[in-house]
Amino acid sequence: MAKLLKRLRIGPYELCMLAVVVVATIARLVLISYNWPVTNSDEGNMGLLAMHVAYRGELPIFFYGLPYMGPLEGYIAAPLFHLLGPSLFSLRVGLLPLFALFLISMYYLTRLLYTQKFALAIVVLLSLGSNLIIQQQLKAVGEYPEMELFGALIALLACWLALSSHTFSADATAQVKRRRAIFYGLLGLAVGVAVWVDFLILPVVATAGLLLVLFCRRELRIWAGLSLVSGIIIGAFPLILYNMSAPWGQDSLTTLYNLHRAEALPAVAQHLPFLRQVIGTILISLPLETGANPSCAIATFPLFGPPTSSALQCAVFESSWGIGFLILGMISAFLAVRVIGPTWRKSPARDWTFEERQTTIRQCARLTLLVTAGLTIVSYMLSPVSAIIPDITSRYLICLLIAVPAVLWPLWSGNSRLMALSGWREKALLVLKAGLLVLVATTFLLGTVRTFAGVAAAEAAYNQEGALVQDLLRVGATRIYSEYWTCNRLTFRSQEQIVCSALDEQLKPGFDRYLPYRSIVRAAAHPAYVFPLHSQQSLVVQRELLTKGHYRHYVFEGYDVYQSD
Repeated sequence: MAKLLKRLRIGPYELCMLAVVVVATIARLVLISYNWPVTNSDEGNMGLLAMHVAYRGELPIFFYGLPYMGPLEGYIAAPLFHLLGPSLFSLRVGLLPLFALFLISMYYLTRLLYTQKFALAIVVLLSLGSNLIIQQQLKAVGEYPEMELFGALIALLACWLALSSHTFSADATAQVKRRRAIFYGLLGLAVGVAVWVDFLILPVVATAGLLLVLFCRRELRIWAGLSLVSGIIIGAFPLILYNMSAPWGQDSLTTLYNLHRAEALPAVAQHLPFLRQVIGTILISLPLETGANPSCAIATFPLFGPPTSSALQCAVFESSWGIGFLILGMISAFLAVRVIGPTWRKSPARDWTFEERQTTIRQCARLTLLVTAGLTIVSYMLSPVSAIIPDITSRYLICLLIAVPAVLWPLWSGNSRLMALSGWREKALLVLKAGLLVLVATTFLLGTVRTFAGVAAAEAAYNQEGALVQDLLRVGATRIYSEYWTCNRLTFRSQEQIVCSALDEQLKPGFDRYLPYRSIVRAAAHPAYVFPLHSQQSLVVQRELLTKGHYRHYVFEGYDVYQSD
């Protein structure tokens, strides 16, 4: 066994890392076995897509209703539906390997750029997380678990290829060339699939590409570049295929542009200042997506509500977290540039020693993580949603997690020298750094504890949804109208025994991600209306049915149910 571990280069740190990954994955398995987090219609939509792949042989290129986002999670769930049956659990369990591979990729990325101890600490930290972070890792609504994994994997492969570029030469062995070609192909495949899943990965792709251009451009001109491009084409083939045949104005880029314009309309109508986008990004979205446990309503932040002393006190922690993240990122960037500068100015790259070259590449790789974070933050800040719903859309900053090692490195480096220092200023600085690390770790741990505290409520919500489905089937309400956040949940939970079409507050056609359902419900002679108790839609339905004659009214699990005779 010892020989096998040595051959695989698995030492004590790797064994500890694998133990942490196993424990963290089992913890998440426990959560989904109790149906945490509470599901929604977006996840129901993914479940329906997976059912159609598994049982109808359909091969959708995109997530229903979003012609720019690849439904990788649905394809992962489809074989699991055959094995375990279609359910919320079998939809989510396929996400666990993505999470485990994300942690493993982050370990090797951090070990490559920093130290083994720091890499293990990062894995321990990322095995924890706030309620929001863990929820994004376990809810099959598309893109977020994949973005974590592909972001870490793309950065890892690009950094390894750059740091091992010294092995490339004209007289390199065929084995070396073949191995590097394979890794370039794997990098291209990861990039292609990630871009198909969601364009949120583009900052990671851009910085990884820049790193390769800086240090591997000779390889990219020949077989390595061909292998990379081939991998990208294969991975992004569904996206390429769709856009080659898409009608004018329905291609992925035009769709994204139209969505961006639609998101901007409320901001324009309300005359929201750009400063609100900055505040929404740095003080609200950034803390939420990097592990701070939310404790304040949006209205407590400047420009989002009336200023009060209590609101200010509440928002201090989250605001400090976001500002602190940016400050640490800038310090880390300064440390990297300070090392790179003298070597870069001293002589041409061809005259660098091996040690100088490796140090420069490593520092540039660290910078790429920080630039990735910067591009992600700036692109989100320029979007109007950061001023309108920064809490809900904070998920667009998911790629920030791969920059956590670079951001925390200034706090970690030098702490082992505490007892060797004699000056009180140096000791005070290191104590402060250690204290901040403890604060971050404690915050992540508290977030995990709070997550497990919400299991009972999630299980109760799941059982209530099941009871609603059974009640509807009992009264024969199998073709129904409801609001968006109810429809796909019920259709998936009933395995399409109930088919639902969405209506807005004026009972006009709403957002039906899968349009055949709308036709099926319209064709029904007497569809039922199922809306949350006392909702606007429920009141409108009641008024309309009163004018048309007799109808039956039920109250099931917090819903008004209307059936016309």
